[in-house]
Amino acid sequence: MKTSSWSRALLWSLIAAAFIGPGTVTTAARAGSEGGWHYTGFVLLAAGAGFVLLEMVARLTLVSGRSLGQILGERGKWLALLCFGAVFLGCVAYQAGNLLGALGGVQLLFPAAGRWLVISLGLVAAVLLWPGEARGIARALAGVVALLGLCFLLTAGGLVLGGERLTGQGGIQVSTVLALLGTTIVPYNFFLAAGLGRGQQLSEMRLGLGLSFGVGALITLGIILVGSLASSFTTFADLARTLDARLGDKGNVVLGFGLFAAGFSSAITAPYAAALAGRELLALGDAERLGVRSSWFRATWLTVLGAGVVVGLLELDIITVIFAAQVANGLLLPFVAGLALVMGNDRALLGVHVNTRWQNLAAWLIAILLAQKTADFLLAKVGITEPFLSFLVAGLYALLLVWLALRRKA
Repeated sequence: MKTSSWSRALLWSLIAAAFIGPGTVTTAARAGSEGGWHYTGFVLLAAGAGFVLLEMVARLTLVSGRSLGQILGERGKWLALLCFGAVFLGCVAYQAGNLLGALGGVQLLFPAAGRWLVISLGLVAAVLLWPGEARGIARALAGVVALLGLCFLLTAGGLVLGGERLTGQGGIQVSTVLALLGTTIVPYNFFLAAGLGRGQQLSEMRLGLGLSFGVGALITLGIILVGSLASSFTTFADLARTLDARLGDKGNVVLGFGLFAAGFSSAITAPYAAALAGRELLALGDAERLGVRSSWFRATWLTVLGAGVVVGLLELDIITVIFAAQVANGLLLPFVAGLALVMGNDRALLGVHVNTRWQNLAAWLIAILLAQKTADFLLAKVGITEPFLSFLVAGLYALLLVWLALRRKA
């Protein structure tokens, strides 16, 4: 592959940067303390599922020449509103975790920092977002996040080579599996993927996505293995102490800077992504008029940012809020997977580039798993623990997807 092709493929590193944030650190550390390396399969599954689903969306944009929002908007206003609602709520949930993650990083460096700092972080994010050109800053901070990921990888490598026991303290929890899926397959990344795909070859897009999810999965596994040594994970200080033992008392500094960069960069990305998705989904052909400096665009990201600040000011446990945000997004994934599968079979948009049998099989199995885990979690919340019911729900959902996909492919 030529150098220019490699450089275009590396643009997809933004996908990894977008999902390696406070949510990933929190969820992976919790998974490590619970079940250690036993969660490895779920991390690989999440990365593989993310690749399969985002490849369909990016292929749709490449082949059709239209944005994801335009395509969904043409399918009917109700679908556009439903999709925007899902993305908007997901971004609001992420935003609370982003700001609290940044706050947690600052508190590792300056323990006296209080919740009031969330207001300052929100104001700075608003100032950076106002001109509509804040993505460059988010990408620069992603470099700091990459260094944090490298520290976790090196530490985890040392643990494996040293023969450490990396099984955690408990077992596998459904909520943690959902959170791992939700923090890896980020709903607003589907709009980011559609934008990055423009002007590329299918091979470049697939290589870039593969590299992105591969690196993201490695970093997540690194955090899980490091977290498996913690006797408990209730604060970021617990994880910092584990890093201290390997980095020579520098765990607080490394984790503090990394969490702040991850949280603040994501606090810029999530509101912007919500506004971008809304513009594409709801403008109905008038997206150009609703530019990044339009009152509608600014009102959308201000709402997401403001909601995150309000939640951040509440005296809620930081780890609990961040983890709950990942679970909430995990609950949206059956809808996202179903949408990607159906659109990947739309012959009117993709022509000969519709899903192959293997792609359909992979996406179908992913959708079934997501539906089963979601049903299992929700049924347990209302006191129903019969496994048969969650599999029944997943089976009915699978049949619905087959019917919808066959209609599109005809």
